[in-house]
Amino acid sequence: MRSLHLLAATTVIAMLATACGGDGGTGPNPNPTADFTVSACVAGSACTFTDASKDPQGNNTITGRKWDFGDQTPPVDNPALTQSHTFSAATTYQVTLTVTDADGHTGTTTKPVTVTAAANQNPVASFDPPTNCVAGTPCGFHSTSNDPDGDITHATFKWDFGDQQTGDTPDVTHTYENSGTYTVTLTVTDEKGAASTPATQQLTVSPAASQSCTTTLGTTVNCLLNITQAGPVKITLQSSECELGDNKLTITAPVPQEAINNVCFQPDNTVYIVKDASGQPLQFQAGQQLGIRFRRGQPKDTDPPAGDPGIKVVGSYPNLTLNVDDGGNASAAGEPDFNDAVLLIQPAQ
Repeated sequence: MRSLHLLAATTVIAMLATACGGDGGTGPNPNPTADFTVSACVAGSACTFTDASKDPQGNNTITGRKWDFGDQTPPVDNPALTQSHTFSAATTYQVTLTVTDADGHTGTTTKPVTVTAAANQNPVASFDPPTNCVAGTPCGFHSTSNDPDGDITHATFKWDFGDQQTGDTPDVTHTYENSGTYTVTLTVTDEKGAASTPATQQLTVSPAASQSCTTTLGTTVNCLLNITQAGPVKITLQSSECELGDNKLTITAPVPQEAINNVCFQPDNTVYIVKDASGQPLQFQAGQQLGIRFRRGQPKDTDPPAGDPGIKVVGSYPNLTLNVDDGGNASAAGEPDFNDAVLLIQPAQ
C-alpha cells in the first residue's frame, strides 16, 4: 500500500513539472525592453543616439529600430545600433525608440532629450576699399562682412576712416580732405552683442588734380576749370538720373550767377551759357578759369541717408565732362556712382 501511494505522488509531481515548463520545456518569448543613450545635443549640430535595449530571453536579437525624435521630422527606421539626428532649435524633445526582435516582438520607450543652444559665433569683418581715391572727391567703401550663425543685415557697423571721421552703414561714402595714406578700420557687432575682430586696410588717397572738383561741408562741390580758348562757354546737361531733388548748379567765377536749378528735373540737353555782369554771354580769355558749384539737395524723411556729393572731371577744354554724384542713397552698394548727372563744358559758338 505504501508503494502505491509513493508512485501516485511521483506521477503528480512529474505532471506538474511538465505543465510548468520544467526540464526541457520552452515558454513564451518576452518583449524586448527598449532603452537608449544620447550624446550632448546642441541645436544645429548632429547628436548621436545609441540603442541600449535588452532582450531578456537572450536567445533572440533585436533586428529593427524605429526612432521618432519628437520634432515633427519623419520617423527613421534604421536597424543600426546608432542613429544621428540634428535638432534645429534649442528645447526639450520627447524622443521615442521602438525596437523589434527576430520573433516580431516589440518594446517602446520615450525619454526627454534636452537640446541646448549653440554658442554665438562672432561676425567676421571685411571690406572692399575704393580704387583711385582722390582727395576732395567722395570714395566708396563696401562691406563684405559675414555672420557665420546669423544675418549680417541685423548687425551694426563702425567705420574708422583714419582721419578722425566715422561711418555706420555697411556701404558708405567718405571724402578725404587731404591726400596721404590712411588706416581704414571696420568693426561689426551682431544682434547678440558679439563683435568682430577689426578689419584694417591701408588706403592711399591721391592728391586732387590741377583741374578738379572738391567736396566741402558734405553738401557742396566746387570746381575750378581751365578755359583754354577765348570765347563764350556753355554748360549742357547731357543726362540726369539723380537720387535727390532740389539741387542747384551755380557759377562762382568769374561772375557769380545761378545756372541750372533742380538739375534732376530738367530735360536732357538743357543748355546754359555763362553770362557777364550785364547778362550777355561772357567772353572768356584763353587761360581764364570757370568756377562751378553743385549744391546737393536735401533727402526727404522717407529717403535713405545722403552722403557727400562729388564731381569727377574727364577730359580738358574744349571738351570737358563733369560726372556728378549727388550724394543720395550713400549707403547703397556701388555708391558713389558719379552718373547722377553728366555736364558738358564746351565753347558756345
